[in-house]
Amino acid sequence: MRIVEDLLAEVAGRDHPVRRVVLGLHWIAVESRHVGMAHVFRPPGKYEIEDSGKLVGMSALALARRALSWNPLEAGLGLAALNSLIPAQGQPGNVFERLPEMAQGRRVTVIGRFPCNDAVREAAAESWFLEMEPRRGELPPPACEVVIPRSDILVVTATALINHTLPRLLELAAHARAIVLGPSTPMSATLFRHGADVLAGVHVADTDALFQSVAEGVKSFKKLAGIEPLAMEVSR
Repeated sequence: MRIVEDLLAEVAGRDHPVRRVVLGLHWIAVESRHVGMAHVFRPPGKYEIEDSGKLVGMSALALARRALSWNPLEAGLGLAALNSLIPAQGQPGNVFERLPEMAQGRRVTVIGRFPCNDAVREAAAESWFLEMEPRRGELPPPACEVVIPRSDILVVTATALINHTLPRLLELAAHARAIVLGPSTPMSATLFRHGADVLAGVHVADTDALFQSVAEGVKSFKKLAGIEPLAMEVSR
């Protein structure tokens, strides 16, 4: 959880009241100083968010501390609140579109089911795809201990912050180029200090359009309205 703790320390002086919260089928959006997003991971069984109905007006920093929770729904809400305190930084650009070219002739591990995975598989010299519930051609999460150290590139969804696996994944990728991506990505150089090399997140250009997309259950990144892809890269 050290990454989340360091991100919380980074935004400690930027607190702001929560203005709006929408928890949709697939995404969470929180508006405070900025607008932050995170993926929805639903816990088993029925669950009600703590203080539901009273989140607007509370401290965004207090809500962001839920990113430390082991309950995936609370942790996702906390991550969205945390992202709402981090200004969108980076250059316009969609890293998803560049992944096949980046993978060309390389050994690549991808954690997350992305539309470009088939193209990455075709371009890479060797590739491994990991998922919580693996389908044909995919591996289960424990395979990360074997395949990431063999990889030149690690592509990992930022939702690994929600289940607290990102620190270990980046540790395993010490000799690889690590790309953290998706709307849940905190666009903060703090992640570079923990081993990330590329961050690919979003800037919310139209808050109302995004909140409508989230509230109406949009799942696909391409269908989310009001967002623009951003990328940050560190040179090592």
